[in-house]
Amino acid sequence: MLHKVSDFIWKIRVIKEKADKLDTMKYGVPKASQSAIDNMIQDIQSMCYMVSQDKNEYTRIDDTVDEKIKEDDGGW
Repeated sequence: MLHKVSDFIWKIRVIKEKADKLDTMKYGVPKASQSAIDNMIQDIQSMCYMVSQDKNEYTRIDDTVDEKIKEDDGGW
C-alpha cells in the first residue's frame, strides 16, 4: 500500500459521499443533467480505479524507520 491506512479510509469515504450525491443527482427532484451524471460516474470510477491499483504490501511507517536505523549503524 503506497499510502497510510488513514488515506485509504479517506478515499473510500469520499467515494461513498460522491455515490450518495450521484443518487440525489439521478433520482432527486429536479434531476441533474445527463452530462453531470455521466461526469460524476466517471469521477467515481476513476477514484475506484486508483484504489484498486494500490496493490503494494502495506508496511507501517514506524517499521520502515526501524529497519533503516538497523541498516545504517552510523559507521560503528
